[in-house]
Amino acid sequence: MTRQIMDDQQINSLDDILNTTPGVTSYANDNAGRTTYRARGFNITNYKIDGMQIDASTSFGGVGSSMNMDLYDNAQIVRGANGLLGGTGDPSATIYLQRKAPQKEFSANGLLRLGNWNEHRVMADVNTPLNHSGTIRSRYVFTWDDTDTFRVREHVNRVGALASFAADLSSRDTVNFGFQYERTRNDGASWGTNVPIWYADGTRTHLPRGTNPVADWSQATRGQYTAFINYDHDFSAGWHLKVGYMRTQGSSYNDLGVAKINNAAKNVGGYAGFWNQDGTGAYLNALHAEYADARDNADVHISGPLHAFGREHQLVFGFNGYNDVLTQYTFSKALGNCDIAGVTPYNACQYRAAGLPIDNWQTWDGSYPHFATHRTHAREVDVTRNYGAYASGRFILVKGLSLILGGRISTYEAYSGTYDTQNRYSGATGTGRQNAVLTPYAGMVYDFTSTMSVYGSYTNIYTPQSSLRDADNRPLDPVMGKSYETGLKGTFFRQRLNASLAFYLNRQSNVAEATGETNPTTGESIYRSINGVKTEGIDLDASGELLPGWNVFFGYSYLHEKGLSYRQDPHHLVRLTTSYTFPGMLRHLTVGGGISGQTNTEWTSSPGRPLGNGKYDTSNLRVGGYTLINLMARYRATKWLDIAGNITNLTNKTYVRQAGFYDGMIFGEPRTFNFTIRGHY
Repeated sequence: MTRQIMDDQQINSLDDILNTTPGVTSYANDNAGRTTYRARGFNITNYKIDGMQIDASTSFGGVGSSMNMDLYDNAQIVRGANGLLGGTGDPSATIYLQRKAPQKEFSANGLLRLGNWNEHRVMADVNTPLNHSGTIRSRYVFTWDDTDTFRVREHVNRVGALASFAADLSSRDTVNFGFQYERTRNDGASWGTNVPIWYADGTRTHLPRGTNPVADWSQATRGQYTAFINYDHDFSAGWHLKVGYMRTQGSSYNDLGVAKINNAAKNVGGYAGFWNQDGTGAYLNALHAEYADARDNADVHISGPLHAFGREHQLVFGFNGYNDVLTQYTFSKALGNCDIAGVTPYNACQYRAAGLPIDNWQTWDGSYPHFATHRTHAREVDVTRNYGAYASGRFILVKGLSLILGGRISTYEAYSGTYDTQNRYSGATGTGRQNAVLTPYAGMVYDFTSTMSVYGSYTNIYTPQSSLRDADNRPLDPVMGKSYETGLKGTFFRQRLNASLAFYLNRQSNVAEATGETNPTTGESIYRSINGVKTEGIDLDASGELLPGWNVFFGYSYLHEKGLSYRQDPHHLVRLTTSYTFPGMLRHLTVGGGISGQTNTEWTSSPGRPLGNGKYDTSNLRVGGYTLINLMARYRATKWLDIAGNITNLTNKTYVRQAGFYDGMIFGEPRTFNFTIRGHY
């Protein structure tokens, strides 16, 4: 996904990127940034920036929702298992982001955007050499976005900044280093749901999309600071050495209050918070949680050609890994640092129905006594390490036939410990250490014409999932399995258009399945491990230029899965993004748009539709498919000035991004429009 596509489609966030990408789906647990992205039937857990793996999760402690695409030049999405370079064979996809890098020539561009929901956005991107020859150069990016949303009492503010420097130490040596900051604050954020599906009598609520029953102080803030350095040495003859290091420090602040169903008050039948149509029955559910995360990444690899048997082969050798330290601060009534109006929390720093009643949800304006919290030394610290060495080669067996072989030896360990208020450490417990985990890869490619190839591949699946916990708050065991893929790739229209057709089969054990419940201490979702999970499907993709000036970005995906109790992925998914620049007198005008369509999904509900007498219908919920249409137009008013307009969800389609979690649902965004003025030099 190029910078031009991101600019044309007004892609600002990681969520925007993945909801435009063929073959990728998503669901939202709330509007506090907790969104899960999936491909080929599994969650996407592999995210890389400039080749180094990051934690882009969007949990309470994750910082993925703070990532700002204005700081990145492009995004690459590789579907399928890819444990060879990263150490985790995730069968869904790997997301590669490339930072904007300093260039030798001066350039500057900026934008001003205004849109509905009171959106105001500015961005400045300045690239400047620091000496006459450009061997020392720099780039500075700043972006600020402030907007309301279609939900009442919701407001989102995003800030991003990048300072990047590069120097050519010699004709063969280049060093690049810099600093980066990203932050997103969601005011009016919810916890676990937005809109209840049923009233207490079991009838559907049919509430409007703008419903957002949150306290006026409810908010979630995610932020991260990053320092990075990369070194590149050219050995000549095609061999390169690359060394990189990245340090990321993130924080997450959650002060959440929402009127929803929850399983806390056993004296009212096990669940409370179902609304009555006369305005009674609602209770405030509140959660306070604070996290800090520090991750060190390192990557060293060397690559180049090998001449043997009269042919040129390609080799790669490398070592990479990370050390991640996630801190969750402890808040509780016992510690004296968690309180709302003197009411005893349900557990830790959580208030569940029915301790904080709301007199009338129909007239409630969000006012409620605020949390009183403060940090102590008490905290839980989770440490995760994943590092290893890898090697791969592409060997030309005969003309047109290539063999690709590779493998990685990984070491993985995860453990946890707690500190009390006196800052005394309890000692470490955890999942232990796994040494010498082998992730092999094998593939073959045959070029049967000058523009068409057929390929096949096999790899092991190994995906640690220490961030997911079971009912006893223990990390789930790593996902294990095998992945097979075959297909065709080709170029058309004089290599202006790339196309591929892939068939895949994945078999896995220890796959995480959400139970629909949350841990009463941490507030995080509870998962269980499922064995015998199988997914198979087809991906058809095409991208490039069909005709001069006409660009397309297309994908169709078919997915069939077995082994899970619900189906949160559509069987069919179509994504199309296109733009056309007119020739002749209209050469300054570009028009385009996009279509995204998917078939229905199925979700579990907890506790389910009320039937009376403390009973519930726990049948899976069928959520209908939908099609969204976007439009864009851009006009180059002068050599240095563009004016653009965008409309998303043109038909104002009402659709749901998730349903059933706490018997609630998350509506998707209705029709949205904005206007952008962009200057460039």
